Amino acid sequence: MKVGDLVRCNFQPKCGGYDSKKQRLMPMEHTIKGEVGFIITIGRQHHTVMFPQFGYAHPLATSVLEVISA
Repeated sequence: MKVGDLVRCNFQPKCGGYDSKKQRLMPMEHTIKGEVGFIITIGRQHHTVMFPQFGYAHPLATSVLEVISA
C-alpha cells in the first residue's frame, strides 16, 4: 500500500479519537465499515485513511484495509 491508494475499510472502530481535556475516548461519529477512502499517510502498523464523503480521516491497521486501486 502507498499514499493515494483507494481502499475499503473492513472494520468499524468504536472510538473516534481522544479528548485530552476530558481524558476520555470519544465515540465514533461515522460508520466507515464498508466505505471507500484513500490513504493519506503511511505508518508501520497503521495508515491514515481519508473518507471524503464524511470529511473525516482515521488511522486504521493495515489488516483492516482492502486495496481497491493501487
